[in-house]
Amino acid sequence: MRRFSVSLLFLLASAFTFAQTSSNPAVLKNSPTTGKAADSVVLYANAPDNAGCPIGFFASRQATGHMMSAGDARQAGPAQGLHLVLNRLTAPAIESIEIIVYGVSSKARVLPAHEPSADVSKTFELRRETGSASLSDADVWMHNVGALSRVDLISIHYADGTTWNATENFKCRAVPSNFLLVGRR
Repeated sequence: MRRFSVSLLFLLASAFTFAQTSSNPAVLKNSPTTGKAADSVVLYANAPDNAGCPIGFFASRQATGHMMSAGDARQAGPAQGLHLVLNRLTAPAIESIEIIVYGVSSKARVLPAHEPSADVSKTFELRRETGSASLSDADVWMHNVGALSRVDLISIHYADGTTWNATENFKCRAVPSNFLLVGRR
């Protein structure tokens, strides 16, 4: 019986493996030799358009262990957090930034087939700590939100008094990945 189970497992595994491979080679549509099989396939990530962003702007998700009981009903509820990283390699130093964090509410809803619209937003002004050379990272938290979807950088105030403001052609957006570390050692 054990041999039969192992044989059946290998048979099913090989069937699923071959079912996932394509017998047709990939064809490049914009290749100089149209209709010829591609040597490799390139996949592009859906990265935010940060054309004209004067700094590197990244976001990663933060989590806290949070347990609620029935007696905690009046508290603000579980929080979602983002860790923001600002990469500015040249002078002047960043004094403060203004951002808008977007997310979806924690209310029950029907899940649409398309991407849900961001129906919760909050504006934050973040300043560098006293004694630090520049604002390089910060943490933001929002309560009563289902998930945080993106962060838009609205303005940057530099230590020399100059300011950068986002426009239609020059904007900064950070989209956190869905990867979330749940614990540290």
